[in-house]
Amino acid sequence: MKNKIEIAQRIIAEDQPIFIIAEVGVTCNYDMKITKELIDVVRESGADAAKFIFWFPEEIISDKSIIYSYETSEGKRFENMFEMLNKLRFTLDQWREIKRYADERNVILFSTVNSASGIEFAEELSLDAYKLSSWDFNFHHLWRRIAALGKPMLIDTGPVTTLDVAKVLNLMKDEGNEKSVLIHCFHTDKAEEYNMRAIPYMRKAFNTLVGYSSKDRNDETDIMAVALGAVVLEKRLTMSRNLPGHHHIISKEPDEFAQYVRMIRSVHDALGEFDLMPSPADLSERKKWFRHIVANQDIPAGTKLTTEMLEGKRPEDGISPEYLDFIVGRVTKRDLKYNQAIRWDDV
Repeated sequence: MKNKIEIAQRIIAEDQPIFIIAEVGVTCNYDMKITKELIDVVRESGADAAKFIFWFPEEIISDKSIIYSYETSEGKRFENMFEMLNKLRFTLDQWREIKRYADERNVILFSTVNSASGIEFAEELSLDAYKLSSWDFNFHHLWRRIAALGKPMLIDTGPVTTLDVAKVLNLMKDEGNEKSVLIHCFHTDKAEEYNMRAIPYMRKAFNTLVGYSSKDRNDETDIMAVALGAVVLEKRLTMSRNLPGHHHIISKEPDEFAQYVRMIRSVHDALGEFDLMPSPADLSERKKWFRHIVANQDIPAGTKLTTEMLEGKRPEDGISPEYLDFIVGRVTKRDLKYNQAIRWDDV
């Protein structure tokens, strides 16, 4: 797979800034005003993209009696899944308006696609990438259709195994598409089950780019993901946690999201390079705090030097003490005063 991909002229690679996505696929409430406000927040925060979901429940749900439960600011809510998803929809014309709005603000817009109609919408809108839900891992027909389009695919990996991932990546290769980012995610509340080491594991096992999608508004695992090599982060965003509907209660509000983006940029900058390179500030301090060889007493010319006559003292202004054994046994050419730096031409 590729170790560099491009989405809307934004390069995603290990040597590039983290690609930060605002997950608004439910929290936009499919309200035009809220949706545009969320896009504004993405732009102002310095994040890269807003990720939506194209819902076509008729194409993905056969049992219309399923009841779904989720947390809100007012407690747990129960709702018919089909009816809930059927409300989370825009028309194609509305999506065109949203896409124009995002383009004008230099916000990349793309969507999770889980149906044939979703693919049609994405292509009508000329979206630059696709998000694949982990819940669609076994629907290979969908994967083949999307892979054949040749666009980057961001792939959630929540409930899947190494074998599951290998199957879909091979399927993508068969369609001539190697533009993937595997997104580590999970749906457990137990820290011991987060398995954040899946990030470097997938990176090595599949030689591909890896990202992370957080399940809540806490930042600890996001920081960990950056340190472990994630190049894409997805974080839920809402205009208010008091809004009705799913995901709001576990999403960041605008000020929090902006702070999150700043923090992630700083954490990524702090990673540095895969090397041991002192900073200019450290090198400056080194001059003050490293040691050099000095006379530990007054030493007359013609004296054969012993270890006891010498000492390593700060600052770094002469011969390094690592060469002390080369100095011991030599004869001084001139008088040396206590604490005087030893130079090579003194011995």
